Amino acid sequence: MLSIKEYDYSNNYRKLHNDPMLFHNALKAVLKGEKRFHVEDDETVMFDLIYEDNDEKAKADPCFPDSDFYRSEMFFPPYFFYDENDRAKLNLEPFEGFDEVIFEEVNEYTVVLAYVLEKYTEIDIGFKDNSISLFSWLKRAKYRNKPGKDKSIFVQRSFYPIYVTKDRFCTMGLFHCVFMLQWLTDLPKEKIKYLSFSIRKTEGIGSIMTTYSKLSQALKRFDIEVFIEPNCTRFSSELLSKYFVFGNVPDDSNEDNTIYAHSFNSLILNHFVDRYESRIELSMLQPRFVNEMKEYTDEIMGDKKVLGVLLRGTDYILANFAGFYHPVSIDDSIRAVNEHLKKYDYDKIFVATEDEYFLERMISAFPHKILAVSQERHRVTDFHDLKYISELEKKQYSGDAYNASVDDTTANYFYAMYMLSRCESFISNCMCSGVSIVSSFNDGKFVRSEILSETCNAGEQKTSS
Repeated sequence: MLSIKEYDYSNNYRKLHNDPMLFHNALKAVLKGEKRFHVEDDETVMFDLIYEDNDEKAKADPCFPDSDFYRSEMFFPPYFFYDENDRAKLNLEPFEGFDEVIFEEVNEYTVVLAYVLEKYTEIDIGFKDNSISLFSWLKRAKYRNKPGKDKSIFVQRSFYPIYVTKDRFCTMGLFHCVFMLQWLTDLPKEKIKYLSFSIRKTEGIGSIMTTYSKLSQALKRFDIEVFIEPNCTRFSSELLSKYFVFGNVPDDSNEDNTIYAHSFNSLILNHFVDRYESRIELSMLQPRFVNEMKEYTDEIMGDKKVLGVLLRGTDYILANFAGFYHPVSIDDSIRAVNEHLKKYDYDKIFVATEDEYFLERMISAFPHKILAVSQERHRVTDFHDLKYISELEKKQYSGDAYNASVDDTTANYFYAMYMLSRCESFISNCMCSGVSIVSSFNDGKFVRSEILSETCNAGEQKTSS
C-alpha cells in the first residue's frame, strides 16, 4: 500500500502527477524497486508516497493476532495491479444497505475506494483526515469529523480482527474484500465458472467443510462454483468419497474457466468470505453414513434429556487464538455445565472432546452422567514441539496405520457432532468449526445454546479490536 508522507526536499525521487492514474504509475515503479515518490500538480509540490508491504504492515500492527495460524503465511497480498473500471470483478456487497462510509486515514486504498464509490454508488463519502483535499479529482469525498448518517460504515487505520461485522473494517481488509476477484485471477469475469481452493494439510474435516460452505456462499453472487483441489488435504479422495458428497472436480473445469486459489489465509480470513455463516447440511454426508449415526444416537440417547457439551482443547489451546476462538478454561466450563445441570435437571451430559484431560475432569465432576464417543484422545503435553493434531497423528502412525487413524478420527468426529446436534441444549467452550457443524445439523432446534467464550472472552475481544 502507498502511504502519504510529507514532501522530502532533501532527496530526489521520481515525480508523479496527481490524477486518477497516480497510484498505478507509482506501483509500476515499485515493481522496478522504487519505494518513495514525489507527487506534484502543475509543478506545485504536494506530498510524497511511500510504498509499504501489506503483509508486513498488517503483522506489525499491535492489533494483529499473535498466533502462528495467522502469521505463518501471507495474510494480505500485495496489489500491484487492479482495475477500478472492471465493475464485473468488483465486490460492492459490503456497501449495500449503507448511506455513508467514513475513512479514518487518507492513503492509496481509501482514495481508490472513494473513487470506486463515487463511480458506482450514491453513498456519501467522508474522511476524518483533512488531507483528502489533496485529491481534487475526487468530487464527493469530503473532510468530515464524524458520521452524518444513521447507516454508516467506519474504516479504521489499524488492523481490525473481526470479519463478521458489517459496519466496521480496516483499510486493507476492505480494499481486499472489494478487489478480491481481481487478486485471484486475470480471467475476465464472463469466463469464470469455478474456483478450486487449496487448504492447509493441518486443517481438520470440520474446517474444510466450513471453508467450502462459506466460499460457496461468497461466490454465489458471482455465479462461481467451488470445489476442493484434489489431494490437498490429509484426507484421501477415497475417504472423502466414503463419507461425503461435496466439492468434487467438475468434468469441464480447466485453466480457461477456473480460478486456482492456494493462499488459504488471504482467501478465507476476511469479510469477503467470513461474513457468511457456515451451512453444513446433512445432505453433504453420504446417506448411509447419516443413517448409521442416527441409529447409534437413537440407541444411546433414546428419549433422555441430554445437555451437549463441546470442549476444544489440545492444539486449539496451543494455537493461541484470541477472543471468541480462545477456549475458556476447563474449570469455567465445568462451572457453566453445573449451573445448567442444577437449573434444568438433565438426565445425561454428552461430551465431545479430543482432549483426554478435559474428559477426565468432566467424568470426575459429573459421575454417572457422562456420555461420550469412544475415540483416541490426546493431552496438551503429548504435543511437545508440535502444534497440530495432524502433526501428532503423523508422528504416531505411518502407512496404512496412519490412513486407518485418519478414517477413524473422521468418523468419530461426525458421530460426536451429530450426537451433539440431537441434544436438548448445547454448550461449547469456544467458537470453532464444530459449533458451525452442530448448529447446522440442529437447524435451530436447541432449547438453549451458549458459546462460553463469547461471554468470558468478550472483554479481551473488545480490547484487541
